[in-house]
Amino acid sequence: MTKIAVTGFRGVPATWGGIEHHCENLYSRLAEKGYDITIYVRSYYIPKGMSRYKGMKIKPLPTLNFKYTDALLHTLISIVHILFTNPDIVHIHGVGPCFFSWMPRVFRPRMKVFMTCHGLDWQRKKWPLWASRLIYLGELSAILFAQYRIVVSRELQNYFISEHGIETVYIPNGMTPLHHSAPNLIKRWDLSVRSYFLCVGRMVPEKRLEDVIKAYLVKPRKSRLVIVGDNAASGQYMSGLRKLAENNPSIIFTGYRFGAVLQELFSNARAFVAASELEGLPITLLEALSYGVMCVTSDIGPHREVAETLQALSFPVGDIQAISTCLDLVETMTEHRLDDFKQAAISLISTRFNWDTACGEHDRLYQKSLGN
Repeated sequence: MTKIAVTGFRGVPATWGGIEHHCENLYSRLAEKGYDITIYVRSYYIPKGMSRYKGMKIKPLPTLNFKYTDALLHTLISIVHILFTNPDIVHIHGVGPCFFSWMPRVFRPRMKVFMTCHGLDWQRKKWPLWASRLIYLGELSAILFAQYRIVVSRELQNYFISEHGIETVYIPNGMTPLHHSAPNLIKRWDLSVRSYFLCVGRMVPEKRLEDVIKAYLVKPRKSRLVIVGDNAASGQYMSGLRKLAENNPSIIFTGYRFGAVLQELFSNARAFVAASELEGLPITLLEALSYGVMCVTSDIGPHREVAETLQALSFPVGDIQAISTCLDLVETMTEHRLDDFKQAAISLISTRFNWDTACGEHDRLYQKSLGN
C-alpha cells in the first residue's frame, strides 16, 4: 500500500480555506482507492482525539498560532516527523511550506517529493517584505527540490514557465455537485430568492472587498449585499470594511458560515461578486457556479479561466464604476437570463472541474513517481 504524507496547510476536516477543501476532497477519494494517507494537522484546528476522517489518518502536531509562525513552524515539525515515518511520498501544499522540501531529498532520497501551488502567496499584501521574501524562497526551493510540481490554474502554469523556465502539471480544483436549498435559515437576515449580491471568502486585502462595498454604495439598490467570512489574521481589514459600510442596513456581514446556512446563501443569491487582485483557482467561484449563480468578477486570469465560456460579467481590478455598472446590469437581468446562465454554469462545472478527474490525475502521477 502506497503511503502518502500531506502537509503545508491547516488540515481536515475543512472549515474555511480553499486548500483545506481541496485536500479533503482529493485525499478522501485517494483513500478510497487504497492509498494510506496521513494528513498533518495543526493541533488547534481540529477537536482533540480525532485520529481518522473519511479514510485518512489525522496526525495533529503543535505550532504557534501566529501570523508569521503558523505555517512554516508546523511544516518543519511535520517534515521532521515524516522523515522518521518514511512514507513513499510527501506532498506539500503551498509554496511557503516548500521552504523545507530539501529535507526529504537530503535525508530520505528515495522518498518522492510533490508540491502543489495554489497561488503566489508571497504576493499577498498581508506579508511584510521579510515574510514575503521567505515565502518566495519556498517557491525557489520547490523548483529545486520537488520532483513533481502541480498547479491549480493555467495562469500559475504560465508563471512557472515564464519566470522560472519550469514545466508544471496542471490539475484544477474540482467541485462536488451541490443541491439547492430554499431560503429558510437565511430568513434571519430577511433574505429571499435572488434578492442579494453575495461575497464569500477570507477577509484579506487582496480580495478587495472595499471595492465591492464602494460600488454598491454608488446608488440605491434593490438587492442587498451579503458578505460571508471574517478576518484571516488581524482585525484591521474587517474593521475597515465595516466602517466603510457605515452601518447601512442593506449591507450584511454574516461572519463565517458553513454547512446548511452557506448552502442556502449560495443557492439563493442573485449574483456572486469577486473583486480579487490575486487568486490561484478560487473554490468559492467554482462553488457559486456549481449552484448556477450569475458571477461578477475581476478580470484576472484565474477568474477568466473559470468563466471564459459563460456570459458572466467582469471588470478591471479596482474599477469602482465598472463594478457598479455590473451590479446595475445584474439587477435588470430577467429571470430567463439568470436561468439560462444557471444551466450553462452547472454544466461547465460538472464537466471541467471534477474532483474524480483530479483524483485520477494525482493517482497517475503518484504511480508514475514510484515507477508503477
